[in-house]
Amino acid sequence: MPDPAAQPEPASEPESAPEPGASSGALGDAAPETGPDPSPAAQEEDSITAATSVTALRLVPDLAPEPDPEPVTDAAEPHAAPAPDSSDEIFVPERPRRELLTLDKPEPPRQGTGRDEMMPRIDSEDLDIAGSPRADLRAAGLAVPKMHQLVRRGDTAMWAFGVRASEALRWWLDIRQSAEQTGWMPVLLGAPGEWRDNGEAIVHEGDDELARADEIDAAELLHEKGAEAGEPARGVPILPRRGDSDFATPQSEGLLGLVRTDAGWKIPAMFPWKGSTNWELYGAEHAAVLRSWNRRFEAELVAMTYDVIELYVPRPPAPEEAIAVAGEAYAYCPDLLDSGVPTLEDLAEHMIRSKAWYFRWA
Repeated sequence: MPDPAAQPEPASEPESAPEPGASSGALGDAAPETGPDPSPAAQEEDSITAATSVTALRLVPDLAPEPDPEPVTDAAEPHAAPAPDSSDEIFVPERPRRELLTLDKPEPPRQGTGRDEMMPRIDSEDLDIAGSPRADLRAAGLAVPKMHQLVRRGDTAMWAFGVRASEALRWWLDIRQSAEQTGWMPVLLGAPGEWRDNGEAIVHEGDDELARADEIDAAELLHEKGAEAGEPARGVPILPRRGDSDFATPQSEGLLGLVRTDAGWKIPAMFPWKGSTNWELYGAEHAAVLRSWNRRFEAELVAMTYDVIELYVPRPPAPEEAIAVAGEAYAYCPDLLDSGVPTLEDLAEHMIRSKAWYFRWA
């Protein structure tokens, strides 16, 4: 979600997507930057759908951007109508279905030296380790650095390699696009230090959480957790209105993990994630909720760090179901309304306008 200190934008100003390098707040929203666009290529483009750079992967909006406003002249057009004031209602234009794999790729990074070449894409079989995903990814046309086994639980292993902040989402997208061919799903894991000792700080000592997830009804679970959380604050939304936004985890260098599975929502149960054990949610509960959101909104797991889960949601809820879905998000993570989001209405508006959903359990 956006920085709670951010001021709402005037209703008369046209909305625009955040700059590619913007930092993320709750649900991935970011405050606008005031400095110039650091990417010369982005300054030459007139369309928001081309706003990608070497420093961040931008998820392009579903609809064509509105045309730039006409330049101001001394004499206003006599037939010009005032801009509508939408400050008192939640409104999102109808959006067609957009598949994950049709996302525009960012431009490739410029060649350089030193730190720019810290993690090049290496296509050498000499770096393959038995059981690692490198051979499968290479067969799909993806040359990746040497990786190591990060976590193992029984016969299931998570492999990982380091990524720069400027490359993290590009790596995630490339590997996710080839997942049906390779069988490997990506997930950003944050700082390496949190995954020491077979992920002891991250992974809960659960049994077969994935099998237990099949026994959980997500709607019933969220109803019970919502009653436990209590009535959320309600009121007219006051936070600035934003569209597509950046993710928080890839704002710094970290690890990208690969897991052999056919669905990313299974990963928190395959390696029982304990970032929300203070809310009594374990791997099976996360898998059940993420599976429900995947079926309804095509939600994809992007990041799973020490206490953060981030989702990419290509089909956000429709306005008429926004409050109900915000209630689900509140039941899933009540800390959202305890850490900067004033009301359930604010949460609802951002869940229908942003495709980067951010959850953090304090």
